[in-house]
Amino acid sequence: MTTTATTTTRRIKVRRGPWFGAWCLAVGAALCVAPRAAEASDHVDGLKTAVDNSADVTDLYTFTSPANPSKLVMIMSVHPTAWSGSKFSNAVDYVFRIRPVDDARTLTPSTDTRREQRVVCTFGGGIPFLGSPRATCRFELGTTNEIVTFDTRNGSYRAGGVGERNGCRVFAGVRSDSWFLDLARTLKFNNGLPVDQSPGINGLHGQNVLSIVVEVDKAKLAGPLLAITAQTVRK
Repeated sequence: MTTTATTTTRRIKVRRGPWFGAWCLAVGAALCVAPRAAEASDHVDGLKTAVDNSADVTDLYTFTSPANPSKLVMIMSVHPTAWSGSKFSNAVDYVFRIRPVDDARTLTPSTDTRREQRVVCTFGGGIPFLGSPRATCRFELGTTNEIVTFDTRNGSYRAGGVGERNGCRVFAGVRSDSWFLDLARTLKFNNGLPVDQSPGINGLHGQNVLSIVVEVDKAKLAGPLLAITAQTVRK
């Protein structure tokens, strides 16, 4: 069986609605807040997110591992202004939600909550205000469940750490922001103004994010086509 996941990434925040409003071509990035319709990319969705930037989802990426085609990689990035000392929040759960897509024509995920699989990461411990380095990630994969724990600031991983158990592998730490954004051209395009064809300028060059990178065996997942979303869920 070959398991694949949609590799399209959408910078969107999905407010709660019917099945959180949208799964948008099987991939979305979500921040759980009050019920509202889906909107385009934004940041700082209220006071709590403004104070706790580590709860602010920036991107979700999913793809087959280039090193091992039997593995699926999922990446949730948060905190759009991270630096080497940034830490994950101990006030939220970081959740990857996975549901099978039964109809490849419509890309509609299953509405049966019993078929949902999840990877949930929490962070705690460390010195107050200086870091919460201990990560606990639960792989809730139906009949195959694993718990991976590790320190995110240990040994050679100055700004991150890795844990692994029975084929479930996780990294959590600071990474370069991989999103390319030419803000001036984006504003022109959004306002219906002409945009020239010269090379773009990445306004996010040199910026960092906090990333959770999960690698899991495809054989443990719910089907050959998957809908995946990322959320921060306040405790």
